[in-house]
Amino acid sequence: MKRIIALVIFCSLVSMTSVFSQDKAQSHFSIQYDMSFGTGDLGDYISAPSFRGASAQYRYGVTDNILVGIDAAWNVFYEKRDYDSYTYETMTLSGVQYRYQNEVPLLVSADYVFNPDKNFQPYIGLGIGTIYSERTTEMGIWYVEENPWQFAMKPEVGFMYKFSYGSALKISFKYNTGIGGDLGTQGYFTIGTGFAFGW
Repeated sequence: MKRIIALVIFCSLVSMTSVFSQDKAQSHFSIQYDMSFGTGDLGDYISAPSFRGASAQYRYGVTDNILVGIDAAWNVFYEKRDYDSYTYETMTLSGVQYRYQNEVPLLVSADYVFNPDKNFQPYIGLGIGTIYSERTTEMGIWYVEENPWQFAMKPEVGFMYKFSYGSALKISFKYNTGIGGDLGTQGYFTIGTGFAFGW
């Protein structure tokens, strides 16, 4: 059920920002395919990279160089662990283990764009907000689920290359960090590839 709620939030933000992006010529909306790699506790829990991810961003141009807006994303991590004995709190179970973790960050962000009058526009950015983490461990008929909301931060670097008709290629490198909650600090590095529309 919470996965459905997260999907509804994500789709609502996508719809809302696509409408807002038409208000100003310097505004734009972007959508990207994301590939992610867990670090720290998340990387220990699931060492496999995630190839199931997407993100959407809306940016409003405050000045030629400074953009502000909102971000939403959904990344799914998965790994199958071999038959072994696993301990959780006071329980020890043996079997094949399936591990899943969904990450849904919702952030307010700001970017600084270099060379805003050129086709090639590098940028740096920072996002602050919240992230929903849903961790599920399945083994036989048993499963454990943890699903905290956490404070989140996201530094980002990337570039846009503008084409004609108000579109651009967008490549980004992001590091999402969730702090607090039962899972402790969760982090993952993301490479995003997609397109921006607006201007």
